[in-house]
Amino acid sequence: MIVETSRLLIKPITEESGQKLIKHPLAFYFTYQIAWNENWPHNGLLARLPLYTENLANGTQVVGFGPWFIVSKIDQRIIGDIGFHNPPDREGAVELSYYILPSERNTGFATEAVEAMVGWAFYNGADEVKAQCDKRNEASQRVLKHNYFEQIASKRDILVFRKEREVFGYYQESRKRGI
Repeated sequence: MIVETSRLLIKPITEESGQKLIKHPLAFYFTYQIAWNENWPHNGLLARLPLYTENLANGTQVVGFGPWFIVSKIDQRIIGDIGFHNPPDREGAVELSYYILPSERNTGFATEAVEAMVGWAFYNGADEVKAQCDKRNEASQRVLKHNYFEQIASKRDILVFRKEREVFGYYQESRKRGI
């Protein structure tokens, strides 16, 4: 399973590739023929991978509704990662997060990856995608706004955004209310 954009290949982290990232990152880079970058995987992803791979092994997590890695199509360099915290909940909502390497920021990669993954989530059963970012992270706010997310809440220094799936030109929320 690969999500492809004009400039990016976005691939899910499986149980096997997650274990490689944890135990032997260079083996991961070699397996996927990606140019090595000492700044990836970042600590946030490394902290999440043990529980994620364990949940994949015991069947409580689904590949796709977890982390994905982002690669440049042109030169196979790592751009960062993006993914979902869990499969859709009872209301059909998922939470999206992403990390773009500092050397790859301000290039439109985050906007492109978010657009692709929101589309993937909607295609695979989500009705709503949520995202959070720090109030001071103006770049991330721009990425979300360029992808038509609306700010729905503010919790201390964290802003909460949402994008609902459109159904026949109407937002999913309208459909839920019977409008």
